[in-house]
Amino acid sequence: MPIRAGLMAAGLGLVLAAVPPAAAQETPKQGGMLTYMIPADAPPSLDGHRETTFATVHTAAPFYSVLIRVNPENPSSTTDFVCDLCTALPQPRDDGKTYTFRIRDDAKFHDGSPLTAADVAASWNAVIHPPEGVTSARESFYVTVDRVEAPDPTTVVFHLKFATGAFLPALADPFAWIY
Repeated sequence: MPIRAGLMAAGLGLVLAAVPPAAAQETPKQGGMLTYMIPADAPPSLDGHRETTFATVHTAAPFYSVLIRVNPENPSSTTDFVCDLCTALPQPRDDGKTYTFRIRDDAKFHDGSPLTAADVAASWNAVIHPPEGVTSARESFYVTVDRVEAPDPTTVVFHLKFATGAFLPALADPFAWIY
């Protein structure tokens, strides 16, 4: 009897191996609800400029864009960045103290209103130079930044106090949300 069972199992295996794989499904359905678990206590708030917790970044980061990010194809790199809200990575000017970013024309807030360079500059100024009485958990990351300006609706200019190779990696911080 054991030989017969073994032969039947082998035969079934051969039949299953001959069955073609399932065809790809149609285009994925848009919308719906995504539920995922974050192994942390509830975040104190969802303000990425003020909070430092693991729970904050993993809860809210999927909902926000950043100016630049680490290249997802090369996540261990400290020098390989890609644009998120900008159109191209800038070349430093003024002996490495000025970085000019162009904002994508199609960038919008979640409500559909257009994102402007003034919005980007306001987010960065809230991080770098928070208003009186407001804490910025990342203010110390950007001590090299003197000021951030938006000379027109699609241009953001970062003026550094001195040239540093640490600026772009700091700018690619996943907490550096624009809102």
